[in-house]
Amino acid sequence: MHESTLKELRPKKIDYVDKMMVKRFQTIPIDKDDEKIVNVMDDPFIPPYETICGVYCIYRRSILDVLRGRIMSFESYEFKTAFTADKLIEEQHVEDVLDFATFVVIASADKEVMSHYFIGGDCEKLNSILNVCSGYPKGTNIKTFSHAIQRFKKDITIVENMGYLENIVHEKA
Repeated sequence: MHESTLKELRPKKIDYVDKMMVKRFQTIPIDKDDEKIVNVMDDPFIPPYETICGVYCIYRRSILDVLRGRIMSFESYEFKTAFTADKLIEEQHVEDVLDFATFVVIASADKEVMSHYFIGGDCEKLNSILNVCSGYPKGTNIKTFSHAIQRFKKDITIVENMGYLENIVHEKA
């Protein structure tokens, strides 16, 4: 991906990220005040409460396997087979999956675009997806900016290899 194309990647709107979480990753949205997740919400790395726009529980094994790198792509036969075998749960049964689920908290300083996020669990590829959704890094400190650009490029490659970059670039949740 060319540098000029990278710079065109703007932070995604909260609505887009919400649809991506619910439709693509089959998450269960959870109210940020739900008593079932009070321990998760106590984490010191959670974004400030007033900026939180969404809390999600990723529980489907097939999706977690892609996001954790056990399955290479959402387009693979292995994923599609595992996805059809997944058991579905409803919001009222979220406690049943708390031990292995991944929690995601999406936040926005302006309630328009995603400005930061928190992932409770091991999902490096999800981190890459959300980093790309955060848009092209901005910064004035040359040393940290250079590091942020290198990380962003690495995340672009990871998301592209997963077969998901086009969805983000063209905002298809």
